[in-house]
Amino acid sequence: MFESEAEIAEMQLLFDDTLRVANPHMLSILTPERRLSARQVAAYLQGPRHVALATVTAKGEPRVSPVDALFIHGRFTMSTGGEAARLRHLRANPACSGAYVEGHRVAVVVNGAVEWIGREHPDHREIHPTWQATYGLDPYDLGPGVTIFRIAPASMWAFASRPEEFEAL
Repeated sequence: MFESEAEIAEMQLLFDDTLRVANPHMLSILTPERRLSARQVAAYLQGPRHVALATVTAKGEPRVSPVDALFIHGRFTMSTGGEAARLRHLRANPACSGAYVEGHRVAVVVNGAVEWIGREHPDHREIHPTWQATYGLDPYDLGPGVTIFRIAPASMWAFASRPEEFEAL
């Protein structure tokens, strides 16, 4: 688990703030007995996950595509090739959403904006080797213009049909 106690507390505050302004329909689904804590989410999202990443085109048309993601410091961290349409979309409009979903069992959703993790970014020194160790290769060797990024959350929530199945480390 990469998250510090301060990052867990920050993520929990984000969960709580998201639910504080949620509409009645969302609250009817995310009842207290179906919510995961930040600690449970951080403990569960270890290793590679597939996240549905939503972006918008220059015309404002929504696009969603699956991407590999690692959950590092309370954020979905991803990479993509330099020729990917999602990269063009994010450069033109950094607003994005990510959803990790396993049927009706669990969902973790984040809405926010892209944060670029270039080689000069202070977190690159940890994120890049983590990607290398996880996948057994350097993501920059996968093609031209590979870019690492994460979603800086404006809102975030987590659902589980049976939260007791998710341990908190």
